[in-house]
Amino acid sequence: MIWRMGSRFMSCKVYQGIPVSKGIGIGKVYKYSREKKIVNAATIASDNIEAELQRYCQAKERANKRLKEIRDRAAQELEAAETKIFDAHVHMLNDPVLDQEIKGLIINHKMNSEAAVNQAIDVVIEKFNRLENNFFRERIKDIQDVGNHLLSALNGENTSLHDLPAASIILADDLTPSETALLDKDKLGGFILSHGGETSHTAIMAKSLTIPAVVNIEGILEEVSQGDTIILDGIVGKIYLNPSVELLNKYRERLANYKKRQDDLLVLKDKAAVTIDGFKVQLAANIASEQELEKALEVNGDGIGLFRTEFLYMNNDDLKNEERQYNVYRKVLTAMAPKPVVVRALDIGGDKDLPYFDSPDEINPFLGWRGIRILLDRQDIFRSQLRALLRASTCGNLKIIFPMISSLEQLRKTKDLFAGVKSELELAGIAYNPNVETGIMIEVPATAVLAELFAAEVDFFSIGTNDLVQYTLAVDRNNSKIANLYSPYHPAVLKLIDQVARAAKRNGIGVEICGEAAADPLLTPVFLGMGIRVLSMNPGSILEIKRDVRRLKQHNAEEKAARVLEFKTEKEIEDYLKNS
Repeated sequence: MIWRMGSRFMSCKVYQGIPVSKGIGIGKVYKYSREKKIVNAATIASDNIEAELQRYCQAKERANKRLKEIRDRAAQELEAAETKIFDAHVHMLNDPVLDQEIKGLIINHKMNSEAAVNQAIDVVIEKFNRLENNFFRERIKDIQDVGNHLLSALNGENTSLHDLPAASIILADDLTPSETALLDKDKLGGFILSHGGETSHTAIMAKSLTIPAVVNIEGILEEVSQGDTIILDGIVGKIYLNPSVELLNKYRERLANYKKRQDDLLVLKDKAAVTIDGFKVQLAANIASEQELEKALEVNGDGIGLFRTEFLYMNNDDLKNEERQYNVYRKVLTAMAPKPVVVRALDIGGDKDLPYFDSPDEINPFLGWRGIRILLDRQDIFRSQLRALLRASTCGNLKIIFPMISSLEQLRKTKDLFAGVKSELELAGIAYNPNVETGIMIEVPATAVLAELFAAEVDFFSIGTNDLVQYTLAVDRNNSKIANLYSPYHPAVLKLIDQVARAAKRNGIGVEICGEAAADPLLTPVFLGMGIRVLSMNPGSILEIKRDVRRLKQHNAEEKAARVLEFKTEKEIEDYLKNS
């Protein structure tokens, strides 16, 4: 979206994109264009095939060395979880199927190495392009990156960005993960991409590197010139082109205030999340790997409220590797002890497919084979994870939640299986904590409606607002065309959450919120007013929500929650929360 800004700030073109990494950047545009490599295709003579194969293998070794150098440099700046991207690139480069495809084109079709690499990479990209799953589509740039490294190695080129001028705002169509990792953070004010999404590796790495970033602004590359002055607002997703001196000064002040606010929040790290009138709230962290645990520890989170175990398998193709799982769980539990660690059983399907897992093609995967449905069908995978978790339970305060439960029959089958795994460990003389608490995700409306019945069967509820909103409103949360219909402020969603909280209280069990809504400051008093005392969120949001909790009074929160539940429309609720 583009418009012009007038008033006292004078004429200024403004672009609206998607903010993927918070912060403010002010600087000169550094336009980066990744030229499509010109491949000089040639036919080789039969007696030159062996030499061409050797040339390809030598180039592959050079590309391997370069990718490992990138990985090692990235390791100095990034969390270990993010550097796995480059391990994956090395794995792609050395994929035996790709290797044999390239060699086959050289041998059987007498292509030179450049043409063979180009065709083999194009075939893989075309396969991924035909898939509707965003996860796979966003891996296309990873494949392109690997192909470019291989082509560059064949031509003796260097694939990295040149040194940047100070305070540069990079403007590009897109950036590959390796390009992002090699950026000089000290000289970088931020980056703007005409394409890209919130779930791309580049966006994830921008957050990890704390680089302000805005993506998905079509047409900006054609309208902005090298050296133009840019203001990048990564908080709201706005880009200001050639702003006035007044607007520049205003944003310099905003940048200083933003940095001060971030620094001020750090003083809350060792303070409790307690309301003015003494009600304690637990602010836990959502993590996807043991490396992300460090971020939770840095802000002194009140435990792990959601450990998404499916991400452990993204770079590993063995779903039944019990020892590897055990070691990860043990590390997380030990580091966080005695605080609770809530581990969600493997939750694949929907938008969380694994490339190597044999999932069926489904017209609507969110309503298909996912979560507990897969686990009960593939009990070999489920048992392996439960064994690893129970073995690690002696190292800390473990709790386990089961995803996508929609019926009592499913829950009871799950509990029977869990009891069976316990018996196996006892017979084998393997130590575990017999008192590990188990709960269920409340993310299907049927489960929320029957919360009273489920409360009698489990130790706690964890309300997954992301899917609960999606299923309650019949809105695909990944569909940009209907994004305006997806809202946690819808009265039906909030009534279901209140109903679940009341059922938990009546039955004396715990209840927490672990979806994105847990980090929404507008909803914090509503959830507290409903009696929910555990909110689990991205570690980066914990201190901000803690500040808000410490400014609240419980009786005011209860009044606000009661008022919200009286409204009939989403707009009424959102307007009330913004203005009260």
